[in-house]
Amino acid sequence: MLTIKAEIKKGELKANGTYNVKIRFTLNRKVKRLSSSLFVSPKDLTKSGNFKKTTKIYKEIENLVQGYKKQSAMKCRLI
Repeated sequence: MLTIKAEIKKGELKANGTYNVKIRFTLNRKVKRLSSSLFVSPKDLTKSGNFKKTTKIYKEIENLVQGYKKQSAMKCRLI
């Protein structure tokens, strides 16, 4: 089963103090990450590194993930 999640890599802090949001695809224990055009600052993250649900960027991230989930569901129906 394909799982799609958004994440950041803590070790990849940019010089301007932001993290690039990556979309993680996992299928049969194999992981692929896709860089997105979204960036978050440390204030948009919880202490554990998750996205704060009260921020504006969270809705954009969720829309992006839902779009990928919708695309993958459509392709599965075609197969």
